[in-house]
Amino acid sequence: MTSEPTNKFPNKKIIKSANFEAKEQFTKSALENLKTERERIVNSLKKSGEID
Repeated sequence: MTSEPTNKFPNKKIIKSANFEAKEQFTKSALENLKTERERIVNSLKKSGEID
């Protein structure tokens, strides 16, 4: 008799793919945050007359 494990683990490729997607999503989110922060700083500097 061969007993199969009760809990099966997902394929390594699936785990790596999900991990990659999570990293990619985090990177995109961080990039968007940086862009909006940059725009806010530039607008603030323009209002104060620091830059033209």
